[in-house]
Amino acid sequence: MADTGEPETSSAIAERLGRGRVQVSRTLRSLAAAGLVTRDPTSLAYGPSWRLRSQAGRVVRARLAAEGPGILREASAATGASTFLAEVRGDGSVAIAEHVPSGLSWVGRSYPLHCDDAGQALLWDCDREELEIVFAGTEFIAYGPAAPADVAEFEARLIAARARGWAVVDGESEPGVFAVAAPVRDFSGEVVCALHTEGPSERLAPLADEHGRVIRTLADRLSGLLGWRPAQAPKRLPS
Repeated sequence: MADTGEPETSSAIAERLGRGRVQVSRTLRSLAAAGLVTRDPTSLAYGPSWRLRSQAGRVVRARLAAEGPGILREASAATGASTFLAEVRGDGSVAIAEHVPSGLSWVGRSYPLHCDDAGQALLWDCDREELEIVFAGTEFIAYGPAAPADVAEFEARLIAARARGWAVVDGESEPGVFAVAAPVRDFSGEVVCALHTEGPSERLAPLADEHGRVIRTLADRLSGLLGWRPAQAPKRLPS
C-alpha cells in the first residue's frame, strides 16, 4: 500500500512481500483495529486510513526539515546561486526553506505558480485537465517578460521540462531572473515540494544544463531520503 497508494487485498500484499497469507492477514486486521488501515467491505481490499496518512505526512515534514538545509547548502555551493525548497499553496508557490547568501529571506512569501521559479516542478505530474483546475481562478499576469500567457503555454513549457529532466525558468517571475528546478517526491511518489535555484540570468543562463543536472540529482537524493523509490509510478498532484 505504501508503494502504490492503492487498496490491496491481503493475498496480493502477501504475494508481493513474499510472506505467508495468514501472517499478513492477521497483521492487517490488527492495523485495521488500530485505525491505521481501512478495509473495503465489498472488495476486501485494505488501504491506508486518514489517520495513517496524517501521521505519514508529519514524518515527511520532519524529515524534510532535517535533510532539506543540507541539500540547499550543497546546491548553493555547486551553483553559486540562492536555493530554495517551495511547495504549492492554492495557485501560489511558497518557499518553505532556503539558502540565500544575500540574507534576504523569501520563506513564507507566496508567488503565482504560473510564473514562479518552482511552478513547473511543483506541477510536474499534472495533465492538462489538472492544470485547468489549478489555474481556474488565475489571472496570467506577466510579472516577467517571458511569463506564460495562458494554461496552454504553461503546459508546453512543462512538457519540455519533463523531457529535459528539470525546469528552466528565465525571465518569467521578473526581468533578468533565472532558475532551474526539479520536483521532490515523498514515499508515496507524490510531489511534495520543489528544489530550485535563483539568480541573475546573465550569470546563470549559460550554465543551465550543468545546474539543471545538479539540481535534479539533489532533488532525487532528497526524494530518496523521504522514502521515494524511482521504480514507483509517480502520483498526480491533488487538485
